[in-house]
Amino acid sequence: MKNRLCRFRVRNRFRKRKAIKGVVGTMEYFNLLEFNKEPFSNSPEPEFLFASPQHNTCLQRIELAVRLRRGLNIVIGAVGTGKTTLCRKLIQNLSLPAAGDSPEIETFLLLDPAVAGRLDFVKTVASILGISDIAGADNEWQIKEKIKNFLFEKGVEEQKNIVLIMDEGQKIPDDCLEILREFLNYETNSFKLLQIIIFAQPEFKKSLAARANLLDRVNTLYYLQPLSFRQTKAMIEHRISIASQDPGRHPLFTFDGILAVYIATAGYPRKVVSLCHQVLIALIIRGKRQAGWLLVRNCVRKMTGTIFERFTWAMLGLMILALGLVSTYSYWNEPKNHGHSIQNQRVLSGIDIKRETLFPSSSGINSARTHENIPAPAGMDSVGPYVKVPDYLGTMAVKKRMTLWRVLENIYGDGGKEITKKLINANPHIKNINSTAPGTVIHVPSIPEKARLMKPDTIIVSLENSKELESIYYSFIEKKSQGHRPKMLFLALWNKREGGQFMIVLDQRFTRMEEAKEAIHRLPSALAVSAKVMSKWDGDTVFYNSGFMKNEAGLARRLK
Repeated sequence: MKNRLCRFRVRNRFRKRKAIKGVVGTMEYFNLLEFNKEPFSNSPEPEFLFASPQHNTCLQRIELAVRLRRGLNIVIGAVGTGKTTLCRKLIQNLSLPAAGDSPEIETFLLLDPAVAGRLDFVKTVASILGISDIAGADNEWQIKEKIKNFLFEKGVEEQKNIVLIMDEGQKIPDDCLEILREFLNYETNSFKLLQIIIFAQPEFKKSLAARANLLDRVNTLYYLQPLSFRQTKAMIEHRISIASQDPGRHPLFTFDGILAVYIATAGYPRKVVSLCHQVLIALIIRGKRQAGWLLVRNCVRKMTGTIFERFTWAMLGLMILALGLVSTYSYWNEPKNHGHSIQNQRVLSGIDIKRETLFPSSSGINSARTHENIPAPAGMDSVGPYVKVPDYLGTMAVKKRMTLWRVLENIYGDGGKEITKKLINANPHIKNINSTAPGTVIHVPSIPEKARLMKPDTIIVSLENSKELESIYYSFIEKKSQGHRPKMLFLALWNKREGGQFMIVLDQRFTRMEEAKEAIHRLPSALAVSAKVMSKWDGDTVFYNSGFMKNEAGLARRLK
């Protein structure tokens, strides 16, 4: 036994030395873990961008604003929230050809706008745009005139859309912001000649606040936030999947390992990438297949150069275990019939854990537990024994002049008394349905009576889609308020594989893909740029708007 243990230790040390030699000699550690490329590179590679709901929404809004030639757009986020990677992904998206007769887009990137003064700033911009006839004796006014002539030539004569993207926007000197405002004055009767996109850190807000004449020209001002736990987990898995030789490989992080990453990084993408890189190195050195809580914790200690208190980590682990036990006890001992009370949420280090419930229950009200052997309701044979959906479609904040009955009508296709009662039951904090204060957060319930099955071969045209209810609902309202728009519907969908999804769709039936594509070509360019043909739905997909294809016989059955 002693000799066998000795041989094991020698063999293990040999493996470690071999791994270390490979890492130090080539720095291609990803080959040892069966990667095609490094999954946690600190370079802003667009393909590794995890399109969280906020990043996806930001990209769509900025890209649409650019294609509509709206002028100035600003993205603000703290260090490490993914601004630079988002910037590179935006450039990649803008390089793709647009639908219809949209002009070709040319992007110019200014990485560091820190300059000595106004003259240096206009010279830098002229250089970035490729204006070559700048003389050393030219003053600020002369250079701005050359920039103006360049933009008129490109935008009007060559029919091109010129985009200036500035990273590290917080470094722009205050007096140079006035020059940007002047650039926005270069325009025709129908569009701005220069589109400006600024990615900046939060301190840039002070500069904006001090210049009201620039702030009121901002078309889109978007704030990036750190990722939630679920988004952090999805980001790690996304990067590993993109880089892996085998996408179906075993997970490299255990659940508690990802939890430790989230706690250490607070969901900041740059910190997540940096820590996960060190964790993979540690996996190789230790000859392990998976990274758990202890391994991640040790990597955090080495990265920070600080010896974390064992008491802190131990207490955190005990708290998580205790909360898990309490949650389990509450889950199995709570009343079985909850009516439409607000769904309980348990928060653990920023993790929002929401129960999934059987849909629909025999009483017509969502049950708090799931039962795997309950027979299928009528009309559900094609989707298996049961379908599970969350209690709520999402949450949204009430805006000024926004009425709840109109919200119900847009989401469910019904603003009547019965469905209004269900909304009130789900939101007991709302005292007066006819007078809801702006900023009030409402929970939008998933109402079984309004859900219908989507035929797998249904063909629709989506104008915009997102996992985030609030942002796409507001976008729907904005699109509806604009004149000369095709008839549109707001569509909330859910299936087991993808979860909830929200779309703005054309209220039109299509029997062939060619018809749907023709409909996209007839759309205004502002809508066509993000339009997609959607088909081949999962067999358990349900939608909630009763106005959607309501006259098509046999499209879906009511779930009772």
